[in-house]
Amino acid sequence: MSKPQSGRGEGAYAERTIAAYRVHAEKAIREWGRRRQPSRFLKRFANALPRGGRVLDYGCGIGEEMAWLRGRGFRVEGVEGTLEFLLAARRRCPGVRILHARFERVPLPPARYDGIWCNAALIHVPPPELARQLEKLKTALRPGGLLGLTLCWGRGKRFLRGDWIPGRYLAGYTKPEITALLTGWEIRRLKTVTGDGRGGRWIQFLGSWDNGKHGGRDPCDG
Repeated sequence: MSKPQSGRGEGAYAERTIAAYRVHAEKAIREWGRRRQPSRFLKRFANALPRGGRVLDYGCGIGEEMAWLRGRGFRVEGVEGTLEFLLAARRRCPGVRILHARFERVPLPPARYDGIWCNAALIHVPPPELARQLEKLKTALRPGGLLGLTLCWGRGKRFLRGDWIPGRYLAGYTKPEITALLTGWEIRRLKTVTGDGRGGRWIQFLGSWDNGKHGGRDPCDG
C-alpha cells in the first residue's frame, strides 16, 4: 500500500491538498456551483433520517448539499478545511455553524448527530487516517445514526499531477478494502457506482454503528 511521499510529516497530505484547492478555488467553486440536482445517494440518505434531525456535512465544500438538506428541514452543521470553500458555504447557508478545520484536528461532540454526510471528502486522507476518521464519526453519531460516505473507487493512493486540481492527494479503494475498514458497522448499502452527481467511479456506503453490534447485511449489493 503506497503512502503519501512528502518528507514533511504525516499531515503533509492535508497541507498540500488544501494548498492545491486554494490555488484552484475559483475553478472548483465554478465547477461545483453548476450542480443543480442532488444525487440519488443524497436523497437516499435524507430519506433514511428522522424528520428534522441534526446532520453534519463533513467536508461540506461550497455547501450546496448542506443547503439542500437544510431546505428539507434538517438542522445542519458543517466542517470545511479550505477557506475559500468555507466562505462560499457560509454565503450559501447563512447562520449555519460551519467550522474551518482539518479533519485530523477538528473535535466532534459525542452522540450529537442523527446523520453525518461525507461526500468525496475523505478521499483526501490515507487509509490509516481514514480508519481514525471512521472511529471519530462513529462516536459523533447518536445511537442508530447514519453515515453517508462516498469514496473514490480504485487502487491508487498518491498526489495527483495531471488532474484538474493538480497537487491534491487522492486515495482510491476497492470494495474489499472498504469492507475491512467497516468492521463493526451495520451496512445498509455498499455499492460501486458511476456518476450519480459527479463524474468518475465511486463507492457509496450507508450504515450505522450499533453500540458494539457487529456484522450487518451482505455488503455486495452491487
